[in-house]
Amino acid sequence: MKVKLGDIAQLQFGFYSKSEEGGNAAYLQAKHFDDWGKQSYNIDTFISINKKNEAHLLEEGDILLVGKGLRNFAWVYQRVVGPAIASSIFFVIKPDRQKALPEFLNIVFNSPQIQSYFQTLGAGSSIPSIRKSELEALPLTLPPVEVQRRTIEISRIHDQDMELSRRIMEEKQKLYQAVTHNLIFNYHG
Repeated sequence: MKVKLGDIAQLQFGFYSKSEEGGNAAYLQAKHFDDWGKQSYNIDTFISINKKNEAHLLEEGDILLVGKGLRNFAWVYQRVVGPAIASSIFFVIKPDRQKALPEFLNIVFNSPQIQSYFQTLGAGSSIPSIRKSELEALPLTLPPVEVQRRTIEISRIHDQDMELSRRIMEEKQKLYQAVTHNLIFNYHG
């Protein structure tokens, strides 16, 4: 089914604030993620929840999409992160889960084709920026929910495989270093 993002999701901007020490919620920024949209850094910026910002607390399945700059990755919020608010560099996308699963949209947003599309939206300005109206008009092909689930499962298996490959590479490096160390420093010719 062909849809526009705005037909299947609510979009809002992240919250602009300065981080503060001792806040009771994570204040998520682009620096907390790698180029593939994986949370890669310990969250070190916080914000205190109050009447002004409590409506911006993230909910399970909200998608964060970077709307400014050259890295337009997406990431799905999960409660295990703890209470969190997205900074204003993000769009917060709240999909209608009857039509689109958050993890599926995340895969779509991080795909090379959609990443290229995002780059064209911000082209020509010193700091590329995606407009909300452009994001709402994003054309998507939305398969049935069961196909979305299978796509998510394939993505999870891929992520596990990549993590296993990373660990294998680390172990191979350790083995190489141990062997060369023994050859260099324990040689008694």
